[in-house]
Amino acid sequence: MLVGLLIAGATSAGSANEVVMDMKDATHTTIGDTPASASFLTPTPSSTSNWNQQESVHLHYDLTGQAHRIPYSLPADIVWQISNSRYKAKFEISHFLLGTRTQISEGDLIPSTGISPGRFIDKTRSEDIVVFNRPDHQIEYSTKTTPDTLDPSAQDQLSVTFQLGFWIAKHLGQLPVGSKTPVQLVSKKNAERREFQFIGSETLNLPIGKVDAFKITRLPRSADDQRATVWLLKNRGLTLCRLLLEEQNGDFVDQKLARYELISGLKLPE
Repeated sequence: MLVGLLIAGATSAGSANEVVMDMKDATHTTIGDTPASASFLTPTPSSTSNWNQQESVHLHYDLTGQAHRIPYSLPADIVWQISNSRYKAKFEISHFLLGTRTQISEGDLIPSTGISPGRFIDKTRSEDIVVFNRPDHQIEYSTKTTPDTLDPSAQDQLSVTFQLGFWIAKHLGQLPVGSKTPVQLVSKKNAERREFQFIGSETLNLPIGKVDAFKITRLPRSADDQRATVWLLKNRGLTLCRLLLEEQNGDFVDQKLARYELISGLKLPE
């Protein structure tokens, strides 16, 4: 049950050199080198204005888990690059026995509604692509011929945590504990209607240190459904700092923020 974000999936050998962001073109700023870097973790009032001014960042996580009673640990990375109107996110985990899994989400940033995915790529041994065809209101899959109807709330497995941050940024002043938001959650094979619930604030001790965060859970559909809990930093971008996935049989994945580097923003075609 090695996973990236919010829905489990097997991990196997693979590479995504032809589709991943070119990290050679991203200028890194090490922690503490600049005031912007030093303030990345600083709690900031949540607002759409602040969210729309967030930094591009390379996030490094410590990922631990258990599968079939066998514990494991490995590094995980999310690269988040934005411009005024576009975003691109890449998630990757790699293990010398289990191989590599890469997910990429890219699309538009809309000031009033947040993230609008255009394409989602999920690659292990093969590369699966999902296209969000907004003119025709369809979700199109490379794995099957029948599309799904595209809902305005649609987010892919990688973009969803960033969009949950926008939800908090836009509604925090009117977001009491227990508030819910529906999401059409899209994987490489299907789309399903899910609900996320705002739990409130919590202080976490993570590999990166003690941080203040907002806590959100994905509501289960049944007693044996996978449990998913998300914690978002109270920083400008409401960045993912912890993700916990739990199965009824005791298997789990726990992804915790360990360090970060600020990087250059997304370059748009001229």
